[in-house]
Amino acid sequence: MIILGLHLGHDAAIALVKDGKLVGTTAVERYSGVKKDMFITKDQVNMFLGGWDLGISDIDFITLSTWTKLCIPWMDIYSPEDKEFPLSQYGTWNGGSNVLNHLNYVQRAESTEHGVTLPNLIHRTCKPYTSKDINTTNNFWFNARIEGEEKTFEGIYVDHHLAHASSVFYTSNFKKSAIFTADASMHHPEACSGYFLGDDLTIHQYRNPGYMWGNAYDVMTEHLGIGPGTLKAGALMGLAAHGNIKKIAYDKWDEWTAPITNRKGDKEDHRHIDYVFGQISGRYPILHENKRPEVLQKEHGSMHFNREWQYPYSKEESDSQEAMDVAASIQYITERSLVKYTQELYEETKDWSDGNLCVSGGTFLNCNANYKIQTETGFDNMHLFPACGDDGTAAGSALYFLHTVLQQPRQEYSTKELAYTGLSYDYAYYTSGKELDLDYIADALAEDKIICWFDGRSENGPRALGHRSFLASPKNNDMKDILNSRVKFREWYRPFAPIVLQEKASEWFRMDFETPFMLHTVPCKRPFDIPAAVHIDNTARVQTLTKDHNEKLHTLIEKFEERTGIPILINTSLNIKGRPIVENPEDVIELFKEADVDILVINNQMWTKGEQ
Repeated sequence: MIILGLHLGHDAAIALVKDGKLVGTTAVERYSGVKKDMFITKDQVNMFLGGWDLGISDIDFITLSTWTKLCIPWMDIYSPEDKEFPLSQYGTWNGGSNVLNHLNYVQRAESTEHGVTLPNLIHRTCKPYTSKDINTTNNFWFNARIEGEEKTFEGIYVDHHLAHASSVFYTSNFKKSAIFTADASMHHPEACSGYFLGDDLTIHQYRNPGYMWGNAYDVMTEHLGIGPGTLKAGALMGLAAHGNIKKIAYDKWDEWTAPITNRKGDKEDHRHIDYVFGQISGRYPILHENKRPEVLQKEHGSMHFNREWQYPYSKEESDSQEAMDVAASIQYITERSLVKYTQELYEETKDWSDGNLCVSGGTFLNCNANYKIQTETGFDNMHLFPACGDDGTAAGSALYFLHTVLQQPRQEYSTKELAYTGLSYDYAYYTSGKELDLDYIADALAEDKIICWFDGRSENGPRALGHRSFLASPKNNDMKDILNSRVKFREWYRPFAPIVLQEKASEWFRMDFETPFMLHTVPCKRPFDIPAAVHIDNTARVQTLTKDHNEKLHTLIEKFEERTGIPILINTSLNIKGRPIVENPEDVIELFKEADVDILVINNQMWTKGEQ
């Protein structure tokens, strides 16, 4: 069976399950060049399927993790009874909520028995699926007609957080696991987090913990003047290490992150966020009548309800010491609350879970918090899907249908199979380069040259790097500033991540686990030897690498170690500020021409500047 998984909305993505296994998935932004792109075109689907010699007509089933016709006009979706797909009781807003004033489509909002929602848009549902649903007509099944195709396609809508849970559990190789999902989905606890139980072929909805701090992190990134949370949450995490945690954050974090059902007074989450931000910073969002005359420039791709004129901090103030202290406090609250909620899940499931934990959702891109979860909770094993943001839900919805609904047997996944899930490209027509010489590249790196590294299939998610990377030496203290100012064109305080040979990781970092997808920040034991790859607090967002994961890059790092004594390189995504990671040879050649770098590698060829 060929299953096509789609996620629509920010971080739109496509996934392919073939012969009972996830074989490919990618974020659409890699094709469109639009950061956080929310739309999928028919041509993009065809291009993706072509990587496995398939076309749309070969699809047997379609799964969706977000229901929105606005993002996919070339597909006509309808229920088997030709009725409109029913509105969900979750993902709606209270009719009196002033958040509606900030929605682009507010004039098109519809009143329902559950509140107010946008037309053709369902964020979340709550009803679980079981295998018995396969032969019944229920609210979650649909048919679809695709432009230019004669056949009618059958499909199913999978709840967004079930899709998050499925992406991580079904790729974990765990037979049993507790699952914690969390993201920034605004307003309702059911839309923002979930506890699930993975039991071989089936994922059970356990309960909703009411965790909503992901929203706060998202909105507070904007309040600090850094930019839209969907794009800049990582910048807040980097800024936090420069600040000092405020006492009020130590005192109040538990109260502020309590389940929303336990809060007294106004329970509208955005008001709670504004209140907490004001308590931390002493600055509250600006009232409408005092609208800021200059507003932050909008960055394309954010779907959240931006209120630029309300930001308490201007862009110029966003890296002040005051802002750093606020960021440090927000990050501290994030870490403490995620540890608390994860330990709560452990205590409730420890007699069943075999000590296994799976986490997913955009909140778990917070690698500082992940390290605390890994080292401070009772779980023995922790697994993350590399695309743990919304771009992973396309794969999750397809895997959910495969295993929970169809009850098809599980497959095991290697790190390499999860890391490199995009398209590869035929480079044969690029004949002007020299044959790749890893000794030459290692020498260049030892001399502080910067490499554009492009190899094989594109990666899954933003941090499973190794096929689309800038590579550089970590031993030069100035390299971080060089990369930020001359290559990536991003904030000065953003750190760069090291990739280390797995067999040497514990010698350099305080860790006894693998982190192949760059999703843990760990303390460094020898920060003065690799200053460019260590943050101001002597931590690093480590990526561990085995030979089976990426033999070519592993060999290069071994050669670099022979020259320098350091089994580590800086490995950062092959893009510049505001653009997605490059996808194809044309993209990387153009980037190489623009960027202040020295050597380009495309598969088994290489060029120095001026030769391409």
